[in-house]
Amino acid sequence: MPEHELQPVATRPSRSQIRQMLASLPHIRTDLNRDEIIQRVKRLSKRGKLPGFEPNPSDGFFEAIAFGNPFDYRLIASHHPGQIRFTAKIKPKMPTIFWIVTALTIWPGVLFTDSLLNTWFGWYPNETWVTYAWYLPMTILPLPWLHRSIMAKTRAAALVHAHEQIATIAKALGGSIEE
Repeated sequence: MPEHELQPVATRPSRSQIRQMLASLPHIRTDLNRDEIIQRVKRLSKRGKLPGFEPNPSDGFFEAIAFGNPFDYRLIASHHPGQIRFTAKIKPKMPTIFWIVTALTIWPGVLFTDSLLNTWFGWYPNETWVTYAWYLPMTILPLPWLHRSIMAKTRAAALVHAHEQIATIAKALGGSIEE
């Protein structure tokens, strides 16, 4: 293709496509038995190539972390004869803490802002309802959009890292990745 012709531009997947891709991660085909798989994956973890490795969690064969931004996912592997399948689940602790802290900082923020404005600006009304009237909508109404944006970034980053982790595991096992 001559240089002056335009190359096709790759399109960015939509939020629903990312969610769907995260739900249907590729699997690894391997001829190794369970013990050999765990031994090789554990060796990979000890070399620092598989963060969050945990053998035999309650809901899988082993798990690792798929880093998201800002929240991480658990990459859970399950063993089936001749293959390892993966699922990704968000680690619920950090999002819960984040939203609780966000909610708890709104109320002190309105009191602080009202006090600050009344102290520094003599023209600002002394009635606290005036501050509540503009501050609370300004801080509460954007939260659904903030949540949507944060979760979209988290899913996208976790999807990329999950694919990287699966490729690393496949290489260590000498297996092949299948969609």
